[in-house]
Amino acid sequence: MRMSLMTITLSAAVFLACSGSPSEPAEPQGSSPPFEQYPMRGVVHWRDFFNWDEARTAEAARAGLLILPIERCFSPLAEDIIARIRELNPDVRILGYLGMLQVRELYPDTAYLEKYLPWELEFYNSTKDYWTWTTTGDTFSVWPGSIFLDPIDDEGRPDETLITRIVGMLEEYVDDRPEAIDGVMHDYFMYQPYVSPYNDNVEGQVDFDGNGIPIGEDGNERAVFLRWQKDYAAAIRSRLGPGFIQIANGKVPQEDAELARYLNGIFYELFPNMCWGITDRAGLEKLLENQAGGWLTQAQGRTWSILTNNSIEYNNMFCMLSSLLTGCFYTELIDDFTFRGWSIEVDAGRALSALTVEGTSDSIMTYRRLFDGGEALVSFNPGGGRREWTFIENN
Repeated sequence: MRMSLMTITLSAAVFLACSGSPSEPAEPQGSSPPFEQYPMRGVVHWRDFFNWDEARTAEAARAGLLILPIERCFSPLAEDIIARIRELNPDVRILGYLGMLQVRELYPDTAYLEKYLPWELEFYNSTKDYWTWTTTGDTFSVWPGSIFLDPIDDEGRPDETLITRIVGMLEEYVDDRPEAIDGVMHDYFMYQPYVSPYNDNVEGQVDFDGNGIPIGEDGNERAVFLRWQKDYAAAIRSRLGPGFIQIANGKVPQEDAELARYLNGIFYELFPNMCWGITDRAGLEKLLENQAGGWLTQAQGRTWSILTNNSIEYNNMFCMLSSLLTGCFYTELIDDFTFRGWSIEVDAGRALSALTVEGTSDSIMTYRRLFDGGEALVSFNPGGGRREWTFIENN
């Protein structure tokens, strides 16, 4: 994976009625020279915007990458908001969060959805013939409130019709409102469906191809399942063009080169742990491996990976420093995917050097990079745990 360096500013505005009383309206900001300014912030906000006031909007305006629910981006209520974001920063990139093979269970008031959230209603209607049923006849759900879609056809092959249906709908919406999004964030590419521990109402097991063998015991079914996901990403790339940004959550994008070439970034959830590495050092090493040139494909002059975690002083600070070392975006999360502003204040400025590594795996290892404003430093103990992580400001 490779990533150039860029800072772009962003303002997010209230989705519906704005609360709060701003003291001064946000003014359009001139773009910083591309690929030069650090750190690069990204906003991850998978909720509505009822509680965003002008102060929250101004905080979001300091970021360069915004990930919002795709149904919010395509809502007619968001047209003025998107226009304002583009006015404040013509360089901003907005991605729509798009669940992988998931459709939401709908509320009874479909008239409201038809008027204000047309993507959500149309996506539900266009995919209702593709629901996954478990071996006991239950609808299969990965997350509470969602229904998983079956990507394998009656012949046991990747269902091309489902790909055409979803990608065609995406292309239609982008063509109708090209200012709404610059790409999508897929959540997530997987080897087989994962069931959230919060989802305790699913009975039975998944058997997409209907051969009586659950997918967890059927290697061929898993291969077809993965093939559908690659064909899906390839179809988006083909239909929406090389400039349409695709970033993806999940373990597959960091391990599968064929999939990675259709993508422009990886969403590193709970970085540096979970599937990125057992130790913090292993997670950073995997990040560096995926950041290497030739893994991901550039879109609009760069790649677009983002590092996320929570707990400000511990994990979010580590994400910010890792982003400085590798050229990724970072975000600040506290417990959930809701943007609440920034608490880490570092003005690194332009990068003055490439990443340097000192030490070996059986000793203390230190990763450094110099900037106008100081030095980003992360070091690890021999076992791979963190030893020091800090930004050393210039005197």
